[in-house]
Amino acid sequence: MKIKVTAHIYFSKYSWENNGEFLLFYAKIEGNENMVYVSTQEVEVEVPENFDPRALQIAALEAQKQKAMADFQKSVDDINERISKLQAITYTA
Repeated sequence: MKIKVTAHIYFSKYSWENNGEFLLFYAKIEGNENMVYVSTQEVEVEVPENFDPRALQIAALEAQKQKAMADFQKSVDDINERISKLQAITYTA
């Protein structure tokens, strides 16, 4: 299936580069001395007829879940370490 999308075209060249390159963005962004706006074009791209984004969305959510679980475990480990250090301190009044 063919779909039409709007592409914002920029030319990018940094001082250390011999040649610049053209870049496409889905949105118009603010340029600077290294990247200048060229034009907007409507382009036609081919997308598979049976494209189903659900598998990719599930994979992204699984990765997000794994990161959340790892962050939570790190937080619990940090708290347990602080508790352990406090229990090891001898208190005298």
